[in-house]
Amino acid sequence: MATSFLPVQLDRFRREAKKLSRELSIPHSEALDRIAVENGYLNWSLLAKHSKGAHLLESVVQAPLPRPPRGTRYYLHGDIRETNLAQCYCARCDTFEPIGHLVPTSYHADGKDGERYLRDLKRWNERQLEEDSQWFRPATAQNVLAAAAVAERDAREAARSPFHRWLDGQRERNDPVGDLAGDILRDAGFPINMANRRELEDHLSQHGSRAVKAFRQAWHEFSGGERHEWTLADALAAELKITREEAQELVDVEPMELTGQSGDGAYGYEFDFTDHASPRLAAKLLRKRRSLKVQVGPWFFDGIRHSEFPR
Repeated sequence: MATSFLPVQLDRFRREAKKLSRELSIPHSEALDRIAVENGYLNWSLLAKHSKGAHLLESVVQAPLPRPPRGTRYYLHGDIRETNLAQCYCARCDTFEPIGHLVPTSYHADGKDGERYLRDLKRWNERQLEEDSQWFRPATAQNVLAAAAVAERDAREAARSPFHRWLDGQRERNDPVGDLAGDILRDAGFPINMANRRELEDHLSQHGSRAVKAFRQAWHEFSGGERHEWTLADALAAELKITREEAQELVDVEPMELTGQSGDGAYGYEFDFTDHASPRLAAKLLRKRRSLKVQVGPWFFDGIRHSEFPR
């Protein structure tokens, strides 16, 4: 639901429209409409209509302030200051600033203001559950970032694919799928609307075979398959980019542990498939990797639970 703008904000919009009208040589009404579009409305008429009740706040400012609740006022990022409606609190600067500091164009150019407001709101909601809290925030508190931040959050949530939502329940797992879920959910640049398995695997392949391996297990479970222990054939298939049936030919290869000169701990393992790959598979591996010897990182056996495999 749209939030009403305060009178001081409407006055500022009108001044900006006058300036824009002069600079672009356009009618004042067109300039007002442009300002309205920048602030989330189709035109100035709708913006003004939604703000028609904002003038009531002026009388509140002029009237004696009621005695505040006991405790210290808790300000969220973007909260408007009750004693000066032309100012809002910037948690990133830890000062009260003119509203123009945050909207319509933020002083902070990284686009993180909405995220900061939502994080502060979550923290405040958790704080309210504490007993004997020494802080208060009025239920009628106005915030200049709330409407846009909530709209952006809701749009992002609506755009998430079913697989991305499924990962929410996997992030606490202590296995490769849990690691993958945590990495994806922390990645602000991850294509959250991508729902095709092949496209997702291609995207994750840039992060190496470890990510592909975890993704294949995750997709198997997401698609209704039972959660099962990752096998060596699964791991080899992901690493070598071959089918699981082809990888099954190679599972009897004994990996050689690779250690540094000090001999303290393995930094990886090497497989030599020379005597195990069929002629057809050997030719395929040579085309892909130009060698039948393959080195993998120490993480390669993560999730594989078998007494014969290194851990």
